[in-house]
Amino acid sequence: MLIVGWLALLALLSAAAADGGRAGRAKPAGQRFLWGAWIGKQFTGSEPPWSWQAVKDFETRNAGGRHVSLVHWGVGTPWEHNFNYWLSPLNRVRNSGALSLVDMETASVSLRQIANGAYDTAFRTWASQARSWGHPMLLRIDWEMNGGWEPWGTRPSNRNTPADFVAFWQHVHDIFTAAGASNVQWVWCPNSNPPRHRMTELASLYPGSAYVDWTCLDGYNFGKPWTSFARLFRTSYHQVTRLAPTKPMLIGEIASTGHGGNKARWVRSMFRALATRFGNIDGLVWFDKWAEVDGQSYDWPLETSKAASAAFNKGIRSTLARRP
Repeated sequence: MLIVGWLALLALLSAAAADGGRAGRAKPAGQRFLWGAWIGKQFTGSEPPWSWQAVKDFETRNAGGRHVSLVHWGVGTPWEHNFNYWLSPLNRVRNSGALSLVDMETASVSLRQIANGAYDTAFRTWASQARSWGHPMLLRIDWEMNGGWEPWGTRPSNRNTPADFVAFWQHVHDIFTAAGASNVQWVWCPNSNPPRHRMTELASLYPGSAYVDWTCLDGYNFGKPWTSFARLFRTSYHQVTRLAPTKPMLIGEIASTGHGGNKARWVRSMFRALATRFGNIDGLVWFDKWAEVDGQSYDWPLETSKAASAAFNKGIRSTLARRP
């Protein structure tokens, strides 16, 4: 199963690499549903990919031993560390038969400055070294840009505009293209925007089909109020599929608290929705670590509920089974 899924993944990434990652494309026949997690320190005291035992423990506890196809982790800014600094964890994921979904950020640097070339040296080095490594990876840069909680956000409270974000994205992507780093797949990942929330319009942030390989959405059920997967994602999902109908889509971060409702039931309803109402979603990455938001700790790990772990295990099996 692992080998078949990995070969299907390689076929998808090779199709993108063949056109330089710049042209819109239909999903290849036989593409499997990709899944994985950002796994916290709760298993071994260290996060993957530095602790691969934590991945195995997650698989055992939450997936019946089934192997993840995606491991989500972050590299910070490209001017703090170049690509080669991360070779050991990248190779650990690859040699284990999975794919890295890597978060890169620009921290508090002005996106307009980056678009105007102020950090070109760091990005060129990163891109050149990524090309030399040569293996497939997914790069999710400055995610959740439609909100205002990250320094690269594009709300009126931030100093970046939607136009700044698009210019920054296209400029950095062009650097990677010039370096020949077609093994790097670009993941454009806003936050889901449930009804009555104010975020930047997605159409104003989309860099264009030539600059995106995967679309993506993040979303959490904080329990205030209790919000189903379908309600959390449906509005943004339809907006993204209209913007990029030929692109594969990930749920890049997803989790539910157990406070205020039934976590296992929420997980079961998520998989039902994926199977029946969100057919353009090609992968899901659970955020399996504790996190503090606005001074409150959230129980995102599946293992906080045996029933939720069992529901995830059953759902992953059925979701994978619904794709050839």
